[in-house]
Amino acid sequence: MIGLTSKGLKRILHIEHFLVEQVTFYRVSNKQKLTAIAGWGRRPSFYKAQSYAEKNNIPLITLEDGFIRSIGLGVHGHQPLSLIIDEVGVYFDAHQPSALENLIEIGREDQSRALLTIEKIRNHQLSKYNHAPIVHLSTQNNKKQIMVIDQTFGDQSIKFAGADQSTFAKMLYQAKTDHPDANIWLKVHPDVISGKKQGHFDLKALKHDLQIHVLAQDCNPIALLEQMDEVYVVSSHMGFEALMLGKTVHCFGVSWYAGWGLTKDTFAPVEILQGRRKAKRTLTQLFSAAYFDYARYVNPNTGIRCELEDIIELLALQKYWMKQLGGTIHALGFSRWKRKFIQGYLKYPSNHIAFKWRFPKQSIAGQHYVVWGNRKPQQRQLLEKNQQAKIWRMEDGFIRSIGLGANLIRPLSLVLDDQGIYYDPSQPSRLEKILNTIQLSPAQELRAQQLKFKIVSQQLSKYNVGEAESWPEIPKGKTVVLVPGQVEDDASVQLGGCGIFSNLALLQAVRTSQPDAWIVYKPHPDVEAGLRPGKIVNQTLYKYANSVIYKLDMPTCLDKVDEIHTLSSLTGFEALLRKKKVYCYGLPFYAGWGLTKDRIKCERRQKRLTLDELVYGVLVLYPLYKLPDENNAYLATPEQVIDYIVKQRQINAELSQLPKKSWLARLRALLIYKH
Repeated sequence: MIGLTSKGLKRILHIEHFLVEQVTFYRVSNKQKLTAIAGWGRRPSFYKAQSYAEKNNIPLITLEDGFIRSIGLGVHGHQPLSLIIDEVGVYFDAHQPSALENLIEIGREDQSRALLTIEKIRNHQLSKYNHAPIVHLSTQNNKKQIMVIDQTFGDQSIKFAGADQSTFAKMLYQAKTDHPDANIWLKVHPDVISGKKQGHFDLKALKHDLQIHVLAQDCNPIALLEQMDEVYVVSSHMGFEALMLGKTVHCFGVSWYAGWGLTKDTFAPVEILQGRRKAKRTLTQLFSAAYFDYARYVNPNTGIRCELEDIIELLALQKYWMKQLGGTIHALGFSRWKRKFIQGYLKYPSNHIAFKWRFPKQSIAGQHYVVWGNRKPQQRQLLEKNQQAKIWRMEDGFIRSIGLGANLIRPLSLVLDDQGIYYDPSQPSRLEKILNTIQLSPAQELRAQQLKFKIVSQQLSKYNVGEAESWPEIPKGKTVVLVPGQVEDDASVQLGGCGIFSNLALLQAVRTSQPDAWIVYKPHPDVEAGLRPGKIVNQTLYKYANSVIYKLDMPTCLDKVDEIHTLSSLTGFEALLRKKKVYCYGLPFYAGWGLTKDRIKCERRQKRLTLDELVYGVLVLYPLYKLPDENNAYLATPEQVIDYIVKQRQINAELSQLPKKSWLARLRALLIYKH
């Protein structure tokens, strides 16, 4: 049991997984035996822990944020994805050894892995915090670009790097002396400009120095450093990020990366090292020690330890959507129920969400408007007239939940489309663009194959519902055809039916096409319950269908048939995953790519896809996934959602059977769901 000396440490999400041991909040009155005690950085909680450790002769642990921490700031509630656990010292205290210094001394490295990971960090422009925008500076005057990095007054790392307030003035003077003809960019912390904190410079006095440009806005550190030639730093971690970018770095304090032969340390007080750090080390050795071995990572979607590469992929996904959805988002016409969960998909540090019930008469350039599916098309078309505004249509994803949306089960996946929507073939969609241009790497092909195997082996579908039901006896030699019924007023039928708009018309067309087949019809559960239109009376139904299945889950049905004949149902896509023949009578999103037998042709769909390409585009690139954890701000992967569904399904099976909703309760839920 590890003792924590502040309640804030106990509130760190997954703290026990970071420490690989149970934790408790330490109190003087607590008589529980501790194996170690932990405090934060060099704050009061650390000194409290240090005192206890000395008195009780147990290990002392220093905790700190890792070097790639989160999408947003901790003060805004963003939990850390990485932590440092140091039982020797702490990386920013150069007066004594630390676990990081010892790791660097050992010199272990995985050079190829380090170089590849550094390249990923550069490509995705990842830093400790990852909310800030990219700022392009006016550097087109053929002068050298020199950055001098200020820090907030009282930053612990300054004192422990052997520096003080006067060091910053010396650093700026030296930068000007070394580069009298250069542009000098003084990077000031945003909190200094806002007045929340103090820096180390008199910004009013610096306004009169034409060589110095004060850079005060919050901006992406990697993108900023890319534009520099040399960097002057006291103890900021941006100095190491500059090294990763191949920049010359001048250190005026003894940061963790100083003293190894990679930085210019002429003005750094290296005497505080007392003879340590005599070995020369490479960039990849420092990176391997700090980012692979020293920092620990926990994936917020699984709650278990992971590698840095997993965190990079997680943050890259968040950054992609943060860029797409930056600014003001008007979420139009959403019920209170939907508002609760869509914030998890839309909210990022870079934006503001405004929920509005009424549609405005016109849109504002540069702002985003999100509407559900095909609701209020006339009002939506008015908004689309302004091409400078972004109109997004939102819908359920393809691996949605355990239970129907009409039962108010929140979705584990949604799609956001700024070009159309996947079930409307009358116009292009973002999914169609993805599939027309997709090219998979070997790793992506493997991922698609593994994803397909997971779905099929775990018997998953969109809603993952169904009950035990006997399968009809079918004469041998008959081709067994499954026809999934749909909700007739559903947008996918009205827009994708292409002339066939009812379940009866579909059944008639299938019987005409397959006069000798054994046709199994499976009505939609909401239609059968009388909540949605599309029911076929039995007298008519059995003229065209040989058997009707009501409750059996869809994956089991698919396993028992030879072919699927559908209008636009997602069942057709689920059948392709199981290598079944699929005949499309309408034009669903998976038709027209050479994988199905199609009644209708779509000229826009030019590419002949492999099944792996279809799977990757439909399940990886198009939807967004989110687990139902209010403390987790991060998007998930389809694999993580599948694991969650499998686990939740097992839990549900172990619980006593829950009472089913009455038809009246389901009707009420349906009315809410449609908004």
